Amino acid sequence: MRSRIHEETRNRLSRRRFLGASAAGLTALAAQACLPSPPSQLGTANLPDGTNLEARSALKSVNIGTGNGVFNGLADIQGIGGANQPEGCGVGHAALSILNHDAQPIPMLATQLPSLSDGTWVVRPDGTMDVTWRLRRGVRWHDGAPFTARDVRFSWELAQDDSLPINRRPSHTNVSSVDVPDDYTAVMHWKIPNPYAHIATTSDLYVYPEHIVRPLWEPGQGDRMLSHPFFHGGFVGLGPYRVERWNEDDSIVFRAFDDYFLGRPRIDSIVFRQFGGSQPLLTHLLAGELQMANAYGLTFEDGQTAQRQWESTSEGRVYWTPTSLQRLALPPDNPIFQDPRLRRALLHAIDREEISRTLFGGAVIVGHSLLHPNEPGFADAEPLVLKHAFDPREALALFQSAGWQRGSDGVLTNNAGDRFEIPFRVAVNNQEHLHVQGAIASYWQDVGVRATLDNVGRAVSSDAQEQARYFGVSILGGSTTNAALFRRWHSTFIPSAANRYLGDNTARWNNPRADRLLEQIETTFDEREASQLRAQLARLFTEELPCLPLHYQAEPVAIHRSLLNARPRPNSSGQNNTTWDCYQWDLG
Repeated sequence: MRSRIHEETRNRLSRRRFLGASAAGLTALAAQACLPSPPSQLGTANLPDGTNLEARSALKSVNIGTGNGVFNGLADIQGIGGANQPEGCGVGHAALSILNHDAQPIPMLATQLPSLSDGTWVVRPDGTMDVTWRLRRGVRWHDGAPFTARDVRFSWELAQDDSLPINRRPSHTNVSSVDVPDDYTAVMHWKIPNPYAHIATTSDLYVYPEHIVRPLWEPGQGDRMLSHPFFHGGFVGLGPYRVERWNEDDSIVFRAFDDYFLGRPRIDSIVFRQFGGSQPLLTHLLAGELQMANAYGLTFEDGQTAQRQWESTSEGRVYWTPTSLQRLALPPDNPIFQDPRLRRALLHAIDREEISRTLFGGAVIVGHSLLHPNEPGFADAEPLVLKHAFDPREALALFQSAGWQRGSDGVLTNNAGDRFEIPFRVAVNNQEHLHVQGAIASYWQDVGVRATLDNVGRAVSSDAQEQARYFGVSILGGSTTNAALFRRWHSTFIPSAANRYLGDNTARWNNPRADRLLEQIETTFDEREASQLRAQLARLFTEELPCLPLHYQAEPVAIHRSLLNARPRPNSSGQNNTTWDCYQWDLG
């Protein structure tokens, strides 16, 4: 017994040394970003938007930086948009409604939200709905053409074309038709009830200009039309800023749109600067060249570096928001993950609290279910969900009950002679995931699980088809808002060849009871009943563990003191962004 305890203690100390080394490595990486950078070209003759420095006093210009790769268009099209697309759309486009910084829906292109009380939202006894959108008058596209209800109807029609790589939302799949009684009224006929039908962000119903896109689409050439300039640097939108120039370095110069329907923005230009990673973004931020590092920008470690430096100089503030649930994807077609005892054992073997303390300074919240701590119903579910706390002895007992015993080399084997060895993949450029991966692999090794590190470049790790076909473990994120529950976890959204691997159910959870609960949640208008159903769903998730929850990502958004009225987003998902109210920003 003494030798076993000694061995467990030695393993724990080794792991702590590993975690400590990981944390030290992260600190060192962050410190590198504070080293003096090469002389920047931004401070010479012209500003990043091309404005001469001598003219700066006459114009207000803001530079926003993002570091999560680049995208080459603002449209909600796979391969054109991307993680940054909602942030760009907040500057250059608009939607029927949006979620404000408190996650409450408010009208934008619409004059008001559809409502059950005034008859603009009708739910019939058979479950069908009519949702009427009253549109603002005098709204114009950036090319001067009027925005009308016909644009809304066309956008719904476009999303029905399954030859296009569009992420289809409930407003696409659950609406049978859209009527346009006049230029300022669009009536959506829903096949089933949906309590979120009044949320129509650019991620829910992206509005396209019919006068530009229909002539491209009607010849029936599918996604070949996506090479047209509209889908790239020639974008025409409805937002407070219009695209003036898309530079070769992937920076986008937006100019204030004088005819914006909520009034001309206070700032003259916004330059959206896309960096290849977090560290160059941090370097330019600390050099004073950016007024904001927005969502999808800084890593956790670089956010901490910015916070420490800015706190000492009062240059600005770094906001922290719990966003996507970081989780381990366990492909259900891999036989080793099909036994729920093995999934529970793998989770019991990971000390998620120690990872939070050591790698993240205790700043991340450990996740247990599919609900988000800032969303309604989370507190109701907490007493019901299973927590699967760190317990190596329980993990070993579960492995043994499933027929796995430790071999002479310490690796688990079953009666067929199979070894418990699994490939484990993250992106080589994601330092946060690399260190979490190393910690998890160390914990699993302690209980006899051999993880073979199989890390790849960003292009492979972000490829939807590659993710869906991968046979090993990977770390994935994703929104956990209540409005996203259905598309995130219902079996109809499992990525497949049939939907071009665009489904959001990346855990590939296929459970009839979960589907029924999600369908009930999606069709009830009683918040108390919906909360109870979400609690049942959360309990089922923690019983079955279609994926292994780790923690909620702590997202840093850095805002310079000179940028007034800007705020971080309240949660993840494309429904939330930091830039939707940029027309109200100012410089001071």
